Amino acid sequence: MPSFYVNDVDIDVDEFLSACSDSEIKELVDALVEDGHLKPGAVANSTKINNEEFDEACSNLIGNSWRLSKEDEETILQIAKKFVW
Repeated sequence: MPSFYVNDVDIDVDEFLSACSDSEIKELVDALVEDGHLKPGAVANSTKINNEEFDEACSNLIGNSWRLSKEDEETILQIAKKFVW
């Protein structure tokens, strides 16, 4: 994990994460799952699409539920239920 010194007590989350390698972030996510802070499977492999592309795709769904088939709607609702705490 990243090294921080005693005089760096007030560490911003973004600062900490940007100092982590990919393997350290995976280790952190695994620890969060083990400690019950995240549900298993809640974090997918981020190499599939980038966050910006994903967020844009999700925003395209807003207000367009009437265009979805019943099956698509049920799939989206099932996925969304995985993230309810």
